[in-house]
Amino acid sequence: MAAAITAVIPQVAQAAPRAAQVAQSAQATGDELERITPPADPAKPPQDQLVLAVIGDYGGCGVDRGCASENQVADMVHSWNPAAILTVGDNTYQQGRPEEVVKAQAPYKADIDAGKFFPIMGNHDYGNGCNPESVKPSVDYFKVPVAFVAGFGNGLVDFLNPDVNCQSASGTAKPPIYNQYKSTVDDSTAAWVLSGGHQPIYSSGKAGNNPDKAWLMTPGVDLILAGHDHHAEHVVTSDGYNIAITGNGGEGLTPLFSTAPGSVYREATEFGAMRLTVTKDSLKAEFVTLPNKVDYYFILKKDAQGKAYVAERSDWVDPNPDPGQSPTPNKYSVSFDLAAGTTDGLTYKNYDDGPIEETTVDGRKAIQLQKNSFGGANQLYMFVDDDAISGGPYAVKATFTYRSPVPGTFALQYDSATSGSAYQKSTSVTIGADQVNQWQTASIDIPDIRFTNRENGSADMRLSAPANLPLAVSGVRIDVAPPKPTATHVSMDFSGDPDGLNWMPYESGPAHEITVDGRRALQVDKNTFNTGNNLYLVVDDKFIQGGPYDGTATIEYRSPVSGSFVLQYDSAATGSAYQSTARVTITAAQVNTWQTATLGMPQVMFRNRQNGNADMRIVAANNLPIIIGSMGVDIAGGEDEALEDAVNAVAAAEAHPSAETIQVAEAAIAKLPAGPDADALTRRLTAVKAIVAAQDLTAAREAVAAAEAHPSAETIRAAEAAIAKLPAGADADWLTQRLDVVRAIVQAHDLLAGITARDLTDQAAVDDAIADLAEARAIIDRLPEDQRGSLQESAAAAQGRIVEAITAVLAAPHQGKPAPIARPWLDLVIADTYGRYGKDTMQGQVMRIVAGHATGREVKTAIEEFLAKQ
Repeated sequence: MAAAITAVIPQVAQAAPRAAQVAQSAQATGDELERITPPADPAKPPQDQLVLAVIGDYGGCGVDRGCASENQVADMVHSWNPAAILTVGDNTYQQGRPEEVVKAQAPYKADIDAGKFFPIMGNHDYGNGCNPESVKPSVDYFKVPVAFVAGFGNGLVDFLNPDVNCQSASGTAKPPIYNQYKSTVDDSTAAWVLSGGHQPIYSSGKAGNNPDKAWLMTPGVDLILAGHDHHAEHVVTSDGYNIAITGNGGEGLTPLFSTAPGSVYREATEFGAMRLTVTKDSLKAEFVTLPNKVDYYFILKKDAQGKAYVAERSDWVDPNPDPGQSPTPNKYSVSFDLAAGTTDGLTYKNYDDGPIEETTVDGRKAIQLQKNSFGGANQLYMFVDDDAISGGPYAVKATFTYRSPVPGTFALQYDSATSGSAYQKSTSVTIGADQVNQWQTASIDIPDIRFTNRENGSADMRLSAPANLPLAVSGVRIDVAPPKPTATHVSMDFSGDPDGLNWMPYESGPAHEITVDGRRALQVDKNTFNTGNNLYLVVDDKFIQGGPYDGTATIEYRSPVSGSFVLQYDSAATGSAYQSTARVTITAAQVNTWQTATLGMPQVMFRNRQNGNADMRIVAANNLPIIIGSMGVDIAGGEDEALEDAVNAVAAAEAHPSAETIQVAEAAIAKLPAGPDADALTRRLTAVKAIVAAQDLTAAREAVAAAEAHPSAETIRAAEAAIAKLPAGADADWLTQRLDVVRAIVQAHDLLAGITARDLTDQAAVDDAIADLAEARAIIDRLPEDQRGSLQESAAAAQGRIVEAITAVLAAPHQGKPAPIARPWLDLVIADTYGRYGKDTMQGQVMRIVAGHATGREVKTAIEEFLAKQ
């Protein structure tokens, strides 16, 4: 089989993957990851150039899923004719069942059959768990183990897959596979080492950062590939590691949240893939979006120590800096009221699929929605004055005064920062039979609206009344939620109504209400997706939203068996949407008794970021049948002015990293009292400093490279200025050493140029030129041979000019006995003569120049000493 595949795709120069081992191979003993391609042949050189494709989160062609986006990305990837296709996981949705795998892989079946397909397994491939049986359909279909190393281009690239989805660090403890992974990295002889894992270490996306995967950042790894979040992103960490996220392969797109540390490119609106073009000296990574547009690229090269660095990248400007930060509107309320005859920052217009008519209904001026001839729903397009409110996202309350002659429903469709949809549907308002022909008022809470004129006719939002409901609207008011929370406590108790906190059913978090010991409670049911029983919780945005806040959660619980659980929340400190609290353990002595636990949630955010737009979830290990009696969440009070200023300053630094924005943020933080708020903002600013440091290091590298390419006083000064911005350390020292070589080159060049330009008609000028030539040659001798360039030829030319001057001085008419030649002059004449004519005729050639100024014996002795040194 290997020979057949090599004949089909000779550019790979490696065989197809071996038949898969059982999924447990990720835990197998051994020094290194299993190599599923033949090792490189040391008798042959690496391939000159290799093209690889990287796709992720693409398997939307699974059962009950659409295929269009996946097929379009597959067609684009195939147009590149890559030597191999690498994936970063979630190859199949929803749970990696056999029938789902077959359908999801249809666009890539020929690549899989040809042995060109090298998949990483993601959480959906594992059925949202880590059960070997769950991933077996994928393992059997792809015929690869869950962890492996594959080589391409005869030593050009090694691709390491250490099964990251099921391998997590815990504190300082590395996962079981780490030693195999590190040994594989250390022992790789490939020019470039790529490491892949499904969950990204850093991400600006919906799931956010995964610090428990940071063990992938191991010296010797040149590029880390990831997915999970459905967008594209390039992150350069403070340690210089490059992370490329390509989760936009076809199964939907997810929005961006707060910018991850070191993020230099983000794209969450287009499907696409990444193209890697690899040579021995460089690796070019291109983020390509449909239909085949290079949206961004970067080029990696290696420094003298063999560490990869960004030598070049696209100029990219973030179109929506830090979308996780809520802006401040100029007005907190806009409205129109036809009955009162007022308009304040909110207007409406006719549109093709939103015809309206101003009329009077029951003595009240109103807008009558006309039948939409395009079908479906009657619609009212509305426009918010950009000078009042623009951008976003904002949390708002939309209040409508309306009347209908028949029962029905209506909702607001808006530009959602969370879903990315320009027509996200809000919760619906229902008009019952007892409400017809009556003026009513209703409010809808919207957590994430953006005002970007994105809808038809540049509208910001539209009211949509299904079934051509003949709705009349008299007034609409949009109120932006103030920055401070309206409550510092929310709770739920099943003996009464929830107070700002409620649970929500979700496919991986089923539950039902029961009665225990005469009181109402909530039984968390078994999660059929994995071994963690989940209870998803939602905090009403009318009570608390945004953040960060320092919070606590108090949970009243019981269990029929011993076990443990944690609360997972959205953390501003770590960037994770699923940050775990301290674990609560239920002992045998506590079984079937009500217990209470209070858990700290430092820097908690309320952004509806978890599955189903939940804010947090309880996770009970090993399908623990936990029962919840009540729960409360408390946060510190709203931000004071100084804290708000500091938060805004840090957000500005995150959006536009620079020394200036960092300085402003540092000054703002310095005004805060010591405590968790200042500490959290300092941590965020530290991440910004890392971004600037990485940018400064890249700029310094580029400036030194420019000086090396074009040595001059100007390029040296530019490089010195760039290096001056770096902190003391190995990077600054190494770049300074390189620049010292450039300084020496310029110094030698200047000395030789001075000789060429100098008037050498008198003895003193010749003496100075000889001294300068000696200094220049000493400098050249100290330079690395590959950086001497044309300096040796320039030195030889300068020497020839000096000897011509010596010849002229010695031949000039003189009175009395000729002066004896100075020994440096004679030595230079001998060296030049040797270079021109060789040693056979040296005595005669030299004597022709120095006759009368040196005896034959003197010349002979000097020649013998010169030749002895040669």
